[in-house]
Amino acid sequence: MKNIFKIASVFTLAISIYSCSDSYYDTNTPSNTVSPDLVAINNVLPSAIQATMSAQYSAATSLAQVDQHIASAFNDQNIDKHYQNSLDEYWRLVYSKALPNIKVLEEKATATNSSHYLAIAKVLKAINIGLTTDLHGDVPYTEATLAATNFYPKYDAQQLIYTDVIKLLDDAIVLFSTPNTSIYSPGADDLIYSGKAASWTKAAYTFKARFQLHLMKVNGGTTTATAVLASLSKGFAANSDDFQLKYNSVNTNPWYQSQLGLSTGNLTFYISNHFISYMNGGAVFPFASSSVTMDPRMPLLVDLSTYSSSGITAGPDPTVVANYIGSTNGTGTTSKTKIGTQFFYSKIDSQLVYLTYAEAKFMEAEAQFLLAGGTPTSTGTNAASYSAYLAGIAANMDKISVTATNKNNYLADASIAKGIAALQLKDIMRQKFIALFLNPESFTDYRRYDFSTNAFKNLTIPAKTDPLNEGKWIRRFVYSSNERSANTVNYNLNFKSMITPVWWDK
Repeated sequence: MKNIFKIASVFTLAISIYSCSDSYYDTNTPSNTVSPDLVAINNVLPSAIQATMSAQYSAATSLAQVDQHIASAFNDQNIDKHYQNSLDEYWRLVYSKALPNIKVLEEKATATNSSHYLAIAKVLKAINIGLTTDLHGDVPYTEATLAATNFYPKYDAQQLIYTDVIKLLDDAIVLFSTPNTSIYSPGADDLIYSGKAASWTKAAYTFKARFQLHLMKVNGGTTTATAVLASLSKGFAANSDDFQLKYNSVNTNPWYQSQLGLSTGNLTFYISNHFISYMNGGAVFPFASSSVTMDPRMPLLVDLSTYSSSGITAGPDPTVVANYIGSTNGTGTTSKTKIGTQFFYSKIDSQLVYLTYAEAKFMEAEAQFLLAGGTPTSTGTNAASYSAYLAGIAANMDKISVTATNKNNYLADASIAKGIAALQLKDIMRQKFIALFLNPESFTDYRRYDFSTNAFKNLTIPAKTDPLNEGKWIRRFVYSSNERSANTVNYNLNFKSMITPVWWDK
């Protein structure tokens, strides 16, 4: 891993000349930036991957507050209360880091006839622009990496971007199936799958299923479910397929970095009461047996420790469910529940997770539920949906190292093992929400079901939200603040309030 991150260190020599313009993105080319012509293809790939993952993390720090995985420690006008937010750092990472490096990767792969490098570039491009349009709606795309030839890129319609996202993934799948005749082939520079075309193919299919599921309102439940299941049949088949980036003690996990301030009293996030309520066996989702007092994942995800400059000391007993009291979103209320620096997603060397086999199983469970005629208020499904639902829980528990005994007890509890005839959408979405801890995808799930409490039990909009939102849930983010001054005409033409649905959300 250390050798891999030596390769990734070329990210400090970011190839940024392909962004729309230096002034446009306010990212003047640093003096040590190298020309794309002088960079080897195997040095570009790790930069593109690193920027992609960093952008996803940047989005997650805001999205996890909106979807109520975490709550802000501050009682002010921030995203925890749905005040206007432009995700500036996310936008910068996508447009001045990820997409420019991906463009160079595409060009070098084409010039060297390296089909597998080109395929990886297409997957990375699809997931970067796909997440960006999901968060903002219409965004710069076709003119976004034209450098000095266009300082003011137009905004492309989300519907057209989605067509291209699916095409990019389809093209990548074809390229991965084509023998790579070039002398250049991804290996250690591929920080995700070490150059394994079969693994990238599974990822492309699973990402495709995710984007297809987003189109539920556009294409209808049956058509969407059929498409999603077709993609998933060739997608992830085990936890070992997960799309994630591993860190180490030198190149540390960003969630770990965000929690280092705990030792100096600089709190940023608490765990949300909403997230805790899905795992603590309380009134929202009570357990049926006394043998299960809490979701066994909770002590592996939620930190009760006390942090200070002198070190970390044990907090309340983590085996006692009553000690898990989260913070209410929008209030800044104090809590002992934290992300911490010692837990699955936030250790110094934890992987940064983007897409998982567990999520794939929950997508399958939902798609089968829809095919069986399921709705947010219906009860009962088919055997395939129920089986995928249970498999998704098991996969997530295995991933975060729940003991076999605890996993089996949980899966056997009658509140979980409800049977085919009793399964409801809220059961599937509850488990997906837990498995997607700190993942931006939950915000999309909320929008697909219009924040319905039938799909997401007990979901409540934060108190004292931005008055401009008229008491409604936000459904998008506004454009980068730098856009307002650097690309003013296009910014004004496309600006929408945060309560305005994006194209697929209408």
